[in-house]
Amino acid sequence: MFYTFGFFMEKDLRYTELFELYQGLLTERQREIFSCHYCLDLSLAEIAEPDGNTRQSVYSAVKTVKSKLDEYEKVLGLYEKNQKLANISNSVKAYDDNLAQQILEIVGK
Repeated sequence: MFYTFGFFMEKDLRYTELFELYQGLLTERQREIFSCHYCLDLSLAEIAEPDGNTRQSVYSAVKTVKSKLDEYEKVLGLYEKNQKLANISNSVKAYDDNLAQQILEIVGK
């Protein structure tokens, strides 16, 4: 059971990081819903209630955003490139801490 929980947390973290990279490509409403659910950890019902929407409509919106984030990553690959640069930075750190720090600044970590 613990392994499954860790998998979902890792997947949620990935979507949060994808959101940070690609949020400018989403509509304002998509950004708001996704941010409330993933970043503020609000339930679907809590997001739906103030606007008179249904839990199902919020779920559909979150699902759409996740699909879009996956598609943007598939086409642009920024998340994967950032991960590779972060790994390179960790490898370089033993030899040149300044260069490693410069790489992390470029990646935004």
